[in-house]
Amino acid sequence: MALLFFDTETTGLPSARHAVDDPAQPHCVQLAAILTDDLGEEISAINVLIRPEGWHIPSFVTRIHGITTEKAQRYGVREALAAELFHDLAQQADRVIGHNVAFDCRIMATMYARSGRSDWQLPSSQVCTMQAASAVLALPPTPSMLAKGRRGPKPPRLEECMRHFFGEKLVNAHDAMADVQACRRVYFHLRRLAENGD
Repeated sequence: MALLFFDTETTGLPSARHAVDDPAQPHCVQLAAILTDDLGEEISAINVLIRPEGWHIPSFVTRIHGITTEKAQRYGVREALAAELFHDLAQQADRVIGHNVAFDCRIMATMYARSGRSDWQLPSSQVCTMQAASAVLALPPTPSMLAKGRRGPKPPRLEECMRHFFGEKLVNAHDAMADVQACRRVYFHLRRLAENGD
């Protein structure tokens, strides 16, 4: 079984109120993915910045991931090329995996639509390490969750998973490739826990 771990860094949060091809949807500014075999051995990988064409990266998100409009314009590739590179990897995968995978799948659907390839689809088998780790970490709900009537555990950030499972700080958090590598480690750790009945 081939597994595709991936992550996106963006200009903002996707809107469920708008169609994926709506201009109001955020843009992907960095896309990283690692295709592995079922044991986690890397087969292929991509890590690209996307060149802004008619849009910019707001300073408030630059403070999160460190990617400026100027950097992306200088070193980025065309959005359609990034979408095609990712699609080629996704076609080889039996399963896609991400930390908050629904977010990243929505971003990819927008990239596909903007590239004129709404027909491209991700594998239907998807695993979210954030959801899978939720019950294991059992973090208390936040005040905003409680205010909305959500009493279950807080979905753990990738940094929290790394600290809990490995006693490590996530170095370069919000760099898409660093997050993909961490997600891969978390996925296989959770799989071992499940196989051992822990």
